[in-house]
Amino acid sequence: MEQNNTPQETTPTTSRWSSFGKKALVFSVLALIFIVAYCIVNVDGISAFIDKVGEIVSPLIIGAVIAYLCNPLLEFYEYTVLRRLGKNSARRGLSLLFTVLTAVAIIALLLLMVIPKLVESISDLAGNYQAYVDNLLGGVQSLVNSLATKFDLDVSIEDVEELKVMISDFFGEGAGIFDSILNFVKESGIVNDVGNALLDAFNVFKNWVLGIFISFYILSSKEKRVAQVRKFRRAMFSPKQNKRISEVTHLVDRTFSGFVFGVLIDALVVGILTFILLTIFKVSPKYNLLIAVICAVTNIIPVFGPFIGAIPSALIVLISNPSKFLLFIILILVIQQIDGNLLCPKIQGDNTGISSLAVLVAITVAGSVGGILGMVIGVPIFAVIIELIKQFLERRLERKGEPTDTTAYYPDDALVDAEKDVHYEHAGLLYRYEHSKLKPKLERLRNRIFKHLGRQSKKNDNQPTTDHTDGDDTQQS
Repeated sequence: MEQNNTPQETTPTTSRWSSFGKKALVFSVLALIFIVAYCIVNVDGISAFIDKVGEIVSPLIIGAVIAYLCNPLLEFYEYTVLRRLGKNSARRGLSLLFTVLTAVAIIALLLLMVIPKLVESISDLAGNYQAYVDNLLGGVQSLVNSLATKFDLDVSIEDVEELKVMISDFFGEGAGIFDSILNFVKESGIVNDVGNALLDAFNVFKNWVLGIFISFYILSSKEKRVAQVRKFRRAMFSPKQNKRISEVTHLVDRTFSGFVFGVLIDALVVGILTFILLTIFKVSPKYNLLIAVICAVTNIIPVFGPFIGAIPSALIVLISNPSKFLLFIILILVIQQIDGNLLCPKIQGDNTGISSLAVLVAITVAGSVGGILGMVIGVPIFAVIIELIKQFLERRLERKGEPTDTTAYYPDDALVDAEKDVHYEHAGLLYRYEHSKLKPKLERLRNRIFKHLGRQSKKNDNQPTTDHTDGDDTQQS
């Protein structure tokens, strides 16, 4: 009897929990729909609220970013330069002092090296703008007339005043270029008046000053902050969840640190290489540094950065030295090929971990949300998200006993090589060479050459040689 009553007692409880679960699911779905609808209807208010929150927490974000970037330098001083210093408090204090001095010295040195020359180049370009335009149009006129004479064409440009007026209307005249830019900024609503501009500049300056002080306190007490985070995690999450959080944290740190430092180093190398090549070929002696800085700064933006920097640089060369315009285009293409196939893969690793489509989506979405900064950090954010999704899918496939390599899921009649399509998409030339069929062939050829040279050297060593010393000794005796 008891055995028969047991299922009858548990059945109402089970049905009651099942009914509760269905109601909770329906309530959750309705609440989610309500929240989404509210956000759509009040998008302006929510956007203003997010902007206000961002303005409040921006010093904290700036301070955290500065501390994150300066932490490797601090560790270098603590564990390499001052490792023999016994007292930890003095060691930390001196390391912080040296870190701040080093960062300030680097920034000041770059500003002193670049800013005066940039100001001089921009001023010179604005002052000589009309003369450059006249020379450019004169060169176009001479070229058209010579071509018309050579091919017997009834085409000539005798009067270039209309072209001058058109170009002046488009670009402005001399110093008026910058007035046109300021008017455009003002009319576009970016800056309503001088008061708002000064207030925005003051807020930016205030946020950066506060961020610097916050970063200083974060670095000085970083062990305490790490301990507080660990304490919170230990209280809120299980050991398994904590392990997963640590894995994700290490993934984010590895992705962001590698990407950020790699991009900065790559931009610096591209700027130096551009300046050296432009100086060697005397493309535009007065504006070589200006063009190099433009190319280096825009190169930080993935994919579109080189094109964004090449357009104004090409216009500067076209106006200042039209005869070297084609040479400049060729040099830029060469630099970008070297950077894309050799420098960038070597600096940032052979693979970025995400496809070209994901890079374009990351730049488009993050750029529309965060502007230039979003375009820069959008790629590592998407790289982290895609890596987490990849790990999740591969764990599920492993539990099902299915292969985890994407190449196993290519159709049999695919027109592309699955191995190359998956692993070589973002690979540089060195990576492709290391994993190509050409490498063993070249190595065999190299071994044959060295083997042949080794045999030749042995033959030369085994051949009898005339000993002139014996003859000289005989003659002496």
